[in-house]
Amino acid sequence: MISRSGFALSLPLGLGCSRLGSVLGPGEDGARALIATALDHGITFFDTATIYAQGDSERLLGRVLGKRRDCVICSKVGQHLPVPGPALLPIKRLARIAAARSPVARRAVARARAQPLPRIWTASFLSEAVEASLRRLDREQVEIMLLHGPPASVLAEGMAVGTLEAAHRSGKIGLIGVSVDDVPAAFAALADERVRVLQIPLLPGEIEFEPVIERARREGVAIIAREVFGGPRAISGEIQPEGFAASRVAELTTRVDLAVTLVGTTNERHLREAVAAALCAGEDSLRPARARA
Repeated sequence: MISRSGFALSLPLGLGCSRLGSVLGPGEDGARALIATALDHGITFFDTATIYAQGDSERLLGRVLGKRRDCVICSKVGQHLPVPGPALLPIKRLARIAAARSPVARRAVARARAQPLPRIWTASFLSEAVEASLRRLDREQVEIMLLHGPPASVLAEGMAVGTLEAAHRSGKIGLIGVSVDDVPAAFAALADERVRVLQIPLLPGEIEFEPVIERARREGVAIIAREVFGGPRAISGEIQPEGFAASRVAELTTRVDLAVTLVGTTNERHLREAVAAALCAGEDSLRPARARA
C-alpha cells in the first residue's frame, strides 16, 4: 500500500469521474464496467464532484461502490448548477444523442462543459451540498472533500474551509482539501493548516505549479494531479493524448511528491494501459541503478 499524506492506496492512480453519467460519458452499463475495470486493476481512488453530470457521477459511484471501505472517494462542493437537475434531463438526453452522431456537436458540448459555473461559498450552501453528496454516494462519510475552485480571497477569509472543518468534526468528512485553478489560490490553501489535500491542474509541459508542489511536500499536504493529459482540450479533441499518455503516467506516478495522478478516461483500454504504464514505471524505479544502466 502507498501512503502519501493521510490515505493509503495500492496504486498512485485515480479514476477521474467527471464524465460518468454525463452527455459525453458512457451510459450506466458502460460506467459500471469502467469502475469494475478500475477496481480489477488496483485503482481504489475515485474523484468526483457534486456538479459532475448534474449529480449523476456521484449517484453512479454510490450504486456501484456502496459503502465498501476499501476505496477512497474524493468529492467537491462549491459550484452550483443554475438550472435544477430535473429540468436539465430532457436537454441532456437530446445533447447525448446529438453528441453521439456529430463530432461538431460533441465539441460544442465539450466547450459548454468547460465554461465556469456559479460558485457559492456560504456555510448553508456548503453544508447542504455535503449532505446531498453523502446521500448520492450512499455513504456516512466521504474520505476527502474539496472546495471546488475557490479564489484566493475566499480561502484567505477562511469561512468556507471552516464549514468543511465542522463537517469533519461531525464525522461526515475525512480529509479537508481544496481543488484550485491557479497558483495564488493554491498558496492561499496551503496557508490554512486545516487543508490537508490540494488538487491542482498539471497540464503537459507546464511548470507553474512546481513551487506549489514543493511547498506542499514540505508541509505534508497531499497533491492530487488532474488534467494531466490536457483536460478539456483532450476531451474536445483539440489534442490527442494517446501518443504521450503512457509516458506521462509513468513520469507522474513515480513522483513521490504527488499522492495521486487522475486518469480522466471513459475508455477501459486506455485505463488498463495507464495502469500498465504506472506498474512498469514503479518496477523500474525499484531496480538497482546498475541494472538500469
